Amino acid sequence: MQEPESRPGMEAIANFRGIGGLATIDGRTTVGGLVWRSGHLGRATDADVARLEALAIHTVVDLRTPDDIAHDGADLVPAGATEHLVPIPDDAGAGAAIRAMIMRGDEGEMRHVWSDGRSAEIAVRGAAMMVTEPSRVAVFAEVFDVVAEPSNWPLVWHCSAGKDRAGWVGTALLMILGVERDTVVAHYLESNRGADARVAALVSSGFVTSEALELMRPFIEVMEAAVVAQMAAVDEHWGGAEAMFRNGFGFTDDRIADLRGRLLD
Repeated sequence: MQEPESRPGMEAIANFRGIGGLATIDGRTTVGGLVWRSGHLGRATDADVARLEALAIHTVVDLRTPDDIAHDGADLVPAGATEHLVPIPDDAGAGAAIRAMIMRGDEGEMRHVWSDGRSAEIAVRGAAMMVTEPSRVAVFAEVFDVVAEPSNWPLVWHCSAGKDRAGWVGTALLMILGVERDTVVAHYLESNRGADARVAALVSSGFVTSEALELMRPFIEVMEAAVVAQMAAVDEHWGGAEAMFRNGFGFTDDRIADLRGRLLD
């Protein structure tokens, strides 16, 4: 069995990793080198772009909203790469509001809105909504129409931090490939790699207090409860990953079989 796919070293692209080397429930292994996930490419260095070129990245799928792009910067991609903008809608502007509150750094405001576990509840509810809310399902169907098309590979999909919207694409893809559930959770939680250093830097810089950091932590890290809620919604709302891909994303049985055939050894 292969080891999980290593992370190519990136200087200014966060959370870049592939899906290769993961075990499935039927004893197969996911294929590496074809599809990747990451944070935004808006601050990619020349060395990062060279690494993307070395990986032969052919397609970049950007899940960010215009507000995200204005904040992060437009992607810097290899020459000749095709860019697909598929913005994930932010109903009620929750993402922008959360980012604005974090940037204001007003601990009293955070405590009023996010204390007593409410920030975690917001994060988990938002994660589950990606699976069931009709407008989200429709736009993720567009995403998978690009991500699951072999002529677009090698491909990278990303949002801003590469953990929530990009995380759900990764979770759904691993589920349809039949990856073991514990492994799906572990892959999702890899977005927290390096998080301790990042949050420590926020506190040491004086930007936030340790109490404010705990209030905002569910928005700057990922939680097991979020991906567990998503997998439960796949089962309870759709009746499993195959039904979700057929009835939610518009895949035929042949297309599901072809996807598995190409991304599994």
